[in-house]
Formats: sequence, structure tokens, C-alpha cells
Amino acid sequence: MGKISEHDTSKESTQVQEFVDEVAGIMNNGNYEILVVATDPPGFDAPQVPQLVLSKVGAVVKLFCSYLGTWYSVTLS
Repeated sequence: MGKISEHDTSKESTQVQEFVDEVAGIMNNGNYEILVVATDPPGFDAPQVPQLVLSKVGAVVKLFCSYLGTWYSVTLS
């Protein structure tokens, strides 16, 4: 999945700049993107903002979700 490209909004009003940032944040960092890793748990600290990570180690597949700096997971079958 691609990301929304960067645009120069410096000449726009503050409201327009904030709106563009919010939309880009939702589309680029929201529930529409899932990182896939080969470690259990993911090999980096859980961010404060929610993030989904799919982990596949051998035949075991888990879905991780970060929440307030902690990883939570479910095993998928």
C-alpha cells in the first residue's frame, strides 16, 4: 500500500495545514497499514500510538497491537 505524498502547504492557512497533516496521519499511520516482521515480539519498542504488526515465525502467525507503549498479541490460525 502506498503512502500519501508530501506536499508543501506552507503558504496555506494553518487550518488547511492541520487538516492535511491529520488526513496524512490517518492514511499513513492508521489502521490501513500493517507492518510484517519475522520476530516474536516485534524487534522494536511498542510506540505510544496504536500500530498493527503481523509476525510470522515458522508456522506461528501472531497479530500484535501496540497500546501506550506495550505490545498485545493474538495467535492466528
